[in-house]
Amino acid sequence: MAQNPRTFFANVTASQTDSSLVSAVSEKSIRVVSLFMVSGATATNVTFNSKPSGAGSAITALIADGANGGLVLPYNHDGWFDTVPGEGLSVTTGAGSTTGITGKYVTI
Repeated sequence: MAQNPRTFFANVTASQTDSSLVSAVSEKSIRVVSLFMVSGATATNVTFNSKPSGAGSAITALIADGANGGLVLPYNHDGWFDTVPGEGLSVTTGAGSTTGITGKYVTI
């Protein structure tokens, strides 16, 4: 039986490291199946991470959002990216503006 995706969202200020989006689930990966994000009036870089208790490890390439620009990843049953099992999902932002992020995920 398929899972119903759950929603996460955050307004992440500029220059954040490993800002938590989804908490870790024991022995499960977090699979992001859809996502949209928009940065404010200044261009901002964004990288998604798999976050253990220490520093996170990048699980996406650096995404460069232009001023007032963003990214849309439509629903993808196979997912866009996964965390390491037992680790949470976090995001790191560069200097620039606050970035609004909303997405759907399942645990696998």
